[in-house]
Amino acid sequence: MKFILLVSILGLVSACSSAPGVLTEGGKEVETLATKPGTECNVVGKVVGESEQGSPEMARNHARNLTSKLRGNSMFINQEVPNGAKIQVFATSYDCE
Repeated sequence: MKFILLVSILGLVSACSSAPGVLTEGGKEVETLATKPGTECNVVGKVVGESEQGSPEMARNHARNLTSKLRGNSMFINQEVPNGAKIQVFATSYDCE
């Protein structure tokens, strides 16, 4: 019984720590740009942040986390698309000097 309880607790902790809408350490370092950058930045990829709860902030956080995984340090949000209870943030990830 104790083993099952321990496994359940560990499962809950790991599920909470990997939630897409929670900023990772890398995601905290990503800057959201107000305007498209110039030649001082290189595109590293495109990302789609999502929130099943319909939270724009959580979707943006997810996009920042994805940008950090691409080794980007900045992102420009191209579009935010609400779809019922879900929201998606389409962004371009950059590595800026």
